Amino acid sequence: MTNERITGLIIKHLEGQLTEAEENELEGWMNQSEHNRQIAEEFLDDNKLKEGLQDVLSKKTVWARLEQETGETKVIPMQGKWSRWVAAAAIVLLMGAGVFYMKFRQTQSNTPIAIEKPKKQNDVAPPHSVDAVIILSNGQKIILDSAGNGTMAMQESVNVVKLADGQIAYNGTSHEMVYNTLVNPRGSKVVSLTLSDGTKVWLNNESSLHYPIAFAGGERMVEVSGEAYFEVAHDASKPFLVKKGDMQVQVLGTHFNVNAFEDESHIKVTLLQGSVKVKNKNSTQLLMPGQQAQLNKKGQIQLDKDADVEQVMAWKNGLFNFSSLPIQSIMHQISRWYDVEVVYEGKISTEHFSGIVSRNDNISEVLKMMQLAGIKFKIEAKRIVVMQ
Repeated sequence: MTNERITGLIIKHLEGQLTEAEENELEGWMNQSEHNRQIAEEFLDDNKLKEGLQDVLSKKTVWARLEQETGETKVIPMQGKWSRWVAAAAIVLLMGAGVFYMKFRQTQSNTPIAIEKPKKQNDVAPPHSVDAVIILSNGQKIILDSAGNGTMAMQESVNVVKLADGQIAYNGTSHEMVYNTLVNPRGSKVVSLTLSDGTKVWLNNESSLHYPIAFAGGERMVEVSGEAYFEVAHDASKPFLVKKGDMQVQVLGTHFNVNAFEDESHIKVTLLQGSVKVKNKNSTQLLMPGQQAQLNKKGQIQLDKDADVEQVMAWKNGLFNFSSLPIQSIMHQISRWYDVEVVYEGKISTEHFSGIVSRNDNISEVLKMMQLAGIKFKIEAKRIVVMQ
C-alpha cells in the first residue's frame, strides 16, 4: 500500500469518515508488521491531531513523518481537496518547528538532513515596501512609496489618488484616451489599484499594466506584462479586454488571473468567477470557473479543466505555492520576489518539487525546503548559486 493511500486512510479515520471497507484496509496494513501498527497508532491516538485537524493536520504532515520512518522517497502532491490543508499545515510547521518537509532522500541513517541556518549577512529579506512607479502620459513618474496619501496627479478631469491603505484609485471621467503605466519592479510588494470604471487590479512584481485614465468608446482595454489579478466591474455595454502580445482576454465582469512573464514558457489565464474568452490569431477558448487556458510560444491554446486555483493565487495571498514545479520555475518566482540573480553550477535537476511557504520569510527559509530535498545553495549577497 502506498504512503499516499495510508495517509488518506489515517486522516479519514481522524475525521470519522472511514467506510467499513476502508477500516478493514487500514487494519490489514497495520497487521502486516508491528512497525506499521506503531506508525499508525502514533497518529490515531494523538488527541492534539484529533482536536485541531483543520489547523494542524494535513496530508503533508502525515506523509512526511511516514517517510521519515520508512525512508521512502516521494514528492508530496498538493492538489485537489488537500491543498487548503497543506497550506495551513505548512505555515504551522514553518512558524513552529522551523522545518518544512518537501521531499526526503533516503540516507544511511534514515534521518532528515540537518540544515544549518545561513548567517544573517548572507540572507535576503523579503520586500518591505511598494516600489511601484506610475508613469503619467507626459512622462512624469510618481514613486508610490514616497508619495503622500491623497491626490497625486490630475489628468484631464481624472484624479490619481493614493488611499490610506496604499491602494491607487482613479476618479473622474475623460473623453480623451490618455494612458498611464503602472510598473511594479522586482523586489517590490504587490500593488493594487482601482481603475476609473471600478475594476480592481492586483499587480505582482516584475509586472506592468498599461491603461487609460478613463475608458472612452465602446470597450475597456488594458495591456499587461508579468502577472495581474483582475476583478472586473460589470458593464454589458463595454467589454473589458486584457492584451498581451497577440493574446486577448475578453470579459464583461469576472475574476481572473493572467500570468504572462517573459521567462515562462506559457501565458496562463485562470478563471475564478464568471466567464472569459481567450483568443489569438489561431484560436479561441471559452473558460469556465476553475479552468486555465495555456498559450504556448507557437500560439497554441491548451485547456486545463481542473486548474490548481490556490496555487495560481498564492502570490496574491502572500504565499509561495510550488505544486510539482521544476527547479527553474521555482527560482524564477524567488528571483522576482527577492530581487536576486540566480545562477546554476553543474547539472540542473529535472525533478519536480512541491511545498508552500510564506513570502514574508527570508530567502534562507524558502531555500531550506529544497535543501531538505537534496538541492544545494549558496547565498552570495544578492546572488543565489544553485548546485546539484
